[in-house]
Amino acid sequence: MARLNRLVELWSRYEKRLAAVTVLCGFTFDLILAKRPDSIPDNILLLFYLSTAATIIIFLNRRSMEEATGDKKVEPLFLLLVLQFCFGGLASNLLILYGKSGSFGGSVFFLALLVCLLVGNELLKSRYAQLRFNIAVYYFLLLTYIVIALPTFVLHTIGTSTFLISTAVSLAVMAGVLSLLRIFALRGPDKKRQLWEMRAVIVAIFVVFNIFYFLNVIPPVPLSLKSAGIYHSVTRTSTGDYAGVYEKKKWYEFWRDTADTYTAAVGSPAYCFSAVFAPGDLSTPVVHVWEYFDVPSNNWQQISRVQFPINGGRAEGYRGFSITEALVPGQWRCMVETTKGQIIGSITFTAVISSSTPALSTTTL
Repeated sequence: MARLNRLVELWSRYEKRLAAVTVLCGFTFDLILAKRPDSIPDNILLLFYLSTAATIIIFLNRRSMEEATGDKKVEPLFLLLVLQFCFGGLASNLLILYGKSGSFGGSVFFLALLVCLLVGNELLKSRYAQLRFNIAVYYFLLLTYIVIALPTFVLHTIGTSTFLISTAVSLAVMAGVLSLLRIFALRGPDKKRQLWEMRAVIVAIFVVFNIFYFLNVIPPVPLSLKSAGIYHSVTRTSTGDYAGVYEKKKWYEFWRDTADTYTAAVGSPAYCFSAVFAPGDLSTPVVHVWEYFDVPSNNWQQISRVQFPINGGRAEGYRGFSITEALVPGQWRCMVETTKGQIIGSITFTAVISSSTPALSTTTL
């Protein structure tokens, strides 16, 4: 008993440091392991985190009820640390998967929510004893996971109907978790009030997440842009690959596949080549949207839209390209989107009209 009291004393003294280390360990662990949304080991680990976290939430709440009635007086230190490790691991893995999908501008708000979750995981330690906070964190992570997993392993497609089915499944799972809480943990006259408060939290997250989806804030997971560039020509080779002719980028343009400047003669076309990753067995159309920045109106003007299907499974992404013949000097971009308008990625460049031929290189795409 003295040893247990000593552990409780150490926990009280070093709670912030231990919690921070635990969250950081969970975050770093999955930061290293997370690979792609159709990875079986990754998904087994995420499901383990979700089931473990739900079990601990129920058990911790049951223990808090027992302590309130004087049945037991034991501080579940280990379980608190495991819960934080699970939350940290889930958040980091989902942060990586969502961060790979969509443009930075389109997904920055969602990524900010995940970062806030990690900060809250660190700063709001005392609130882990509050069931509503645990349920809010858990449902947010569960929802973001199901939106990836269901299209990847069950429905093999993406779109509005797939998203709505996925969010409905998340509600069904949470209904099961709340039922287990009601049966095994909740006690006393406040039982109904607690259930309604938790339902309100879940519904609020559900509604906000759906609003963000229809505003195209949610990235189009599980799709992700593996590469994109602007080429002078793209041709299919006898081996089934693509040969691309391009202008080399500057040494400091490490994030680009091709140069920021596209030098061409009057009337010359430009090719936008992209490789979009999709999980195996998933087939969906993608769209190349060519846009030109109109200086007088200070706005991007759509020039053309080219749609083509992609099939999942290729680690380097499904390859495709489009052509624009209407190239004029100025700022251009080729947006890679879903048919719903969600941005998978984009490539911008400056078109320069010149009578001289630039130095060109050839690569296999």
